[in-house]
Amino acid sequence: MRIKLIIEYDGTNFCGWQYQPGLRTVQSELESAIEKLTGEKSRVTASGRTDAGVHALGQTAHFDTNKDLGEKYAGALNYYLPPDIRIIRAEKTSEDFHARFSAKNKTYKYVIYEAQTDSAILRGRAVRVGYRLNVRAMNAAARSFFGKNDFSAFMSAGSETVTTVRTVTDISVKRKDGLIIISVSADGFLYNMVRKIAAALIKAGRGALDGDGIKELLCKGAVFTPVAPPEGLYLYKVEYKI
Repeated sequence: MRIKLIIEYDGTNFCGWQYQPGLRTVQSELESAIEKLTGEKSRVTASGRTDAGVHALGQTAHFDTNKDLGEKYAGALNYYLPPDIRIIRAEKTSEDFHARFSAKNKTYKYVIYEAQTDSAILRGRAVRVGYRLNVRAMNAAARSFFGKNDFSAFMSAGSETVTTVRTVTDISVKRKDGLIIISVSADGFLYNMVRKIAAALIKAGRGALDGDGIKELLCKGAVFTPVAPPEGLYLYKVEYKI
């Protein structure tokens, strides 16, 4: 049977999602917990990889097993998992469900705080800027990312992809409870695409970049080099085809 997992994790002490020999990764911890629970070696497939330091509130993954625990899978796996990974929900799903290939839309959030000194509480969970950002200017610039575009300018080297065209279905910047939250939804993302979008919007918030500048980058494909730090990034949710 195929089990679908909704996973939350604090990426601070992980070397990313993907298994890497000798390194602590989310995938390796999950596969170890599944083996302890079921006695089977199973490969866990995620909706997409997250880098070192990147968090998830709604990562989706699946694995195949012969052991039927029904609704008890979430609690049983959490027993074997470290405290910085939690299974929020686990359920049986159809054999044709695929955590990566069945996804139709993903939402990431990027969290920023404005302060002159680092926060002990937000350390590793948000990115500090030492100046006041203009959220209205950030939202105006963000509109240039909306829709179907070639995002090759906002991709880091090392991305495995057939096409660099993606469709951003929603994007916004909000100030809430002392934080600035950038939210981006799209039908898919390139390597470091969200972190580069966040870096561009931070520049817009300082008056160093505007929507026209972003449109020019998208049209010309000139590489936008700044990449915002990983600790502000959260995979928020993954939506699937019905």
